[in-house]
Amino acid sequence: MTRLRLAALAVLAPLSAGCFTVDGVLRADGSGTVELTYPPGKHATIDSEAARFTSSHVKVQSVEPQPGGARIRAEFDDVTKLSTAEGFRAVTVARSRHGRREALKVVIRNPEPKPFEDRGEPWPRIALTLPGRVLAATPDAEVAGDRVTWKLPIAAYVSRPRTALSVRWTREPRILY
Repeated sequence: MTRLRLAALAVLAPLSAGCFTVDGVLRADGSGTVELTYPPGKHATIDSEAARFTSSHVKVQSVEPQPGGARIRAEFDDVTKLSTAEGFRAVTVARSRHGRREALKVVIRNPEPKPFEDRGEPWPRIALTLPGRVLAATPDAEVAGDRVTWKLPIAAYVSRPRTALSVRWTREPRILY
């Protein structure tokens, strides 16, 4: 029954083209967790999606049907190796450290950019909780302590061959005086 529900939801996927949400947690050692809600492919099953998002560095904890798509929960041992899983192949992550300050650059490739008129569809959203206070994030992002959230304009995301996000944070305590 679950396989059929996921397949039925995949039929609705074109209605939310480009719409996905990511909620991630990055630990100080570079490992972490990710929860991805997205529209799966036309013939996707729970087993096929679990396999697509699994690699030697990414372990799927669960795959669940959701209204309009599916939700994957996974753990990774190194954020820079997310792309070793087929489902994350379009994502490149680079991490750098300079003392107590760190930076992350995420590039999402779109293999088929196309013109798109924004008609009020939900925007892709990526939120990360980092192991320290966020100093800056680009492009425009909401920052709250150790958390950064990007809401990507759908028309720009769908029409570009790549989208780059970056964030810098520190593990230094915040001085209040």
